[in-house]
Amino acid sequence: MYSIKRVSELLNIPTVTIRAWENRYNIISPTRSKGGHRLYSQEDIETLKWLKAQTQDNNMKISEAVRLLKQSHPEITEVKSGSVRNFENLIDQLYQELIELNSTTSNTIIDLAFSLYDYEEVFHNILVPVLYRIGDKWESGDITIAQEHFSSQFVMQRCTQFLRILPINQHLPKVLAFCPEGEHHHIGLMLFSLFLRKKGLDVIYLGPNTPFSGLTNLIEMKNVSIVAISITNPKSYNGVLTWMEDCLQEYPDIKFVIGGLGIHDFEPINSPSITDLHKVDWEEWYQTSVII
Repeated sequence: MYSIKRVSELLNIPTVTIRAWENRYNIISPTRSKGGHRLYSQEDIETLKWLKAQTQDNNMKISEAVRLLKQSHPEITEVKSGSVRNFENLIDQLYQELIELNSTTSNTIIDLAFSLYDYEEVFHNILVPVLYRIGDKWESGDITIAQEHFSSQFVMQRCTQFLRILPINQHLPKVLAFCPEGEHHHIGLMLFSLFLRKKGLDVIYLGPNTPFSGLTNLIEMKNVSIVAISITNPKSYNGVLTWMEDCLQEYPDIKFVIGGLGIHDFEPINSPSITDLHKVDWEEWYQTSVII
């Protein structure tokens, strides 16, 4: 069995991409170690290797590659962990209610999911796939922008509720989480923030489209020790890098964690103060950078 970091190194696929393919397409199903780390089998590695080859060598979209794989290997649709079939049923129901703008029924389905599964399972295996499906359907013209906006905001609001109710350990560092100005996709940032909140860290979640103006004052006022930034648009990268460097001049002890599809094509940042979440597992980063 292989950790997500080892799989990433073997296949040269960012860990965030591995998680995205896993959550969005249910094409691999890693087990979990006693410490909660993902563990991948040799079969999972071969599947990821094949998908990478199709997207890079044959210029296929990942959704097309997954469809081809399932067509050629029907057994893949048989879920390796028995509960995914139930996940798919809930995903289908929730998606339908959301695009019909039925907030009451949508809440009922989400409440049912939370009663059946651990909340992290609900986030990763139901809510995130629903958001991805909504985005795909909007891009293909199957649903309207109004349906997409209602559905996305509805799901994100349910996620945000957990940021308020999970207990905080005041002895742990305080975190500031945001997407830079012009960035509106914050699913990954939300999931990482929920991961931190489960650990007991107090997360100040600013969310998408956050200007840099005033952030350093906020860092000082709230005694922030860690800043988490998600970048989906590569055009945001240089501005974020400049802001982090300026921030380190003023607060040399602060730590940054950055992630998102927008940093894929850039060279890793060689700084002990900045961690690229594509290169490390979340739990590994937490154990080495927060629990010291």
